[in-house]
Amino acid sequence: MRPTPGDVAAQITAIVGSTWPDGLDDGIPWLGSLGVSTETAEETSCEEDSGAWDFATLPAWGAAKVGWSTYRGRFAGVSWWLWSDLEWEDVRSAAAALAEEISTVHGAPSESTAEAEGRGPSWLWRLEGHDIEMYAHNGAIRPEGFAAGPSVVQLHVDLRPVAELREDEAQRRAVWKPQA
Repeated sequence: MRPTPGDVAAQITAIVGSTWPDGLDDGIPWLGSLGVSTETAEETSCEEDSGAWDFATLPAWGAAKVGWSTYRGRFAGVSWWLWSDLEWEDVRSAAAALAEEISTVHGAPSESTAEAEGRGPSWLWRLEGHDIEMYAHNGAIRPEGFAAGPSVVQLHVDLRPVAELREDEAQRRAVWKPQA
């Protein structure tokens, strides 16, 4: 299995303990130092104050994909999609092992959900200054009849001060509706 849950946990711990890049100009070389081929990413954001890039490769990690985001010019978070080339049972096992590895270093998750029909388990660690979120998607068919995609572990590390500003703005935009 490429990468192992230990490989991923070590990278997460290094990221959380590192000096976080300020903006995209700092973020691109920082991602490169993590082995991410940033030139393979696709810009996917359509928000005015946000930027998002997905589908970058991490050659040493096989089928893994990496993404990152900015908010108001500040580097906000890094995301991985791991083990999409494995069957659900193997993805589930890798996710559980990764959750254990992260918990060993960062403590028990602040929140977690158990596997249920149509979805896999999830975990959230709220650390000082960062959030780590992980979802194990089981590839189930959605209630509307559409496939949810392959079984995969979706993992995010966000710089909390920037991510909270972005979330607050998104909530304000959802609540505020201009008068016609």
